[in-house]
Amino acid sequence: MDFTADEYARRDADRVREILSGPPVTWVFLGDSITQGVTHTHGYRGYVEHVTERVRGELGRRGDAVVNSGVSGATTEDLLPEFHWRAGRFAPDIVVVMFGTNDIVAGADGVRAFRYRLDQIVQRSRDVGATVVLQTPPPVLAEGARTPELIALYAEAVREVARDLGVLVVDHAAAWAAAAAEHDVEVAPDGWLSDTFHPGARGHHEMALTLLDALGLAADDSAVCSLSIDDPVGVSA
Repeated sequence: MDFTADEYARRDADRVREILSGPPVTWVFLGDSITQGVTHTHGYRGYVEHVTERVRGELGRRGDAVVNSGVSGATTEDLLPEFHWRAGRFAPDIVVVMFGTNDIVAGADGVRAFRYRLDQIVQRSRDVGATVVLQTPPPVLAEGARTPELIALYAEAVREVARDLGVLVVDHAAAWAAAAAEHDVEVAPDGWLSDTFHPGARGHHEMALTLLDALGLAADDSAVCSLSIDDPVGVSA
């Protein structure tokens, strides 16, 4: 039976909920330094750690294995030859993918290749039996090869792959844009970015909230979801 992209996405969202109501599963998070969650969190938890606390702690899924395969500086081009090492060998049930922040140094001409490689990551994840969740990268401030306009092109490429392949997409770029508009700032509320392109502790928590909400795992009575991050380190954006 053939499915439309929207039907695939709804099916995958339902599948994630089904997976999380059953026996223990293996999660693999793929990405760059933002997923790895080091240095710019200033000792606070990264978004993967917040999600892990919510799933394995608050929801009592203690048997779930959560593998953070994020690598600082990584691009989709770096990941593909390393896919088995960073994902496939773990036989993941859920693969959560976020790239783009480093890929954008290839400029606007690199979007097409980025889209192709992201497509390949989705296909390889499905080939090992995983349900895939794509994430758009959060916005950046202008510095060197990275600009807000470029990251927007790459975020849209993520959305296009999600639509074409019927993958559930967590749109951090849209969530940050809405928050920026609400706070009357250009890119992100104060403190969400640690520097021009790394989210700080507050930014990571907001990303965790967006991801948990998209997976249907957010709750008002959750300590993770209601956490207030008191981290003064960050930039005005």
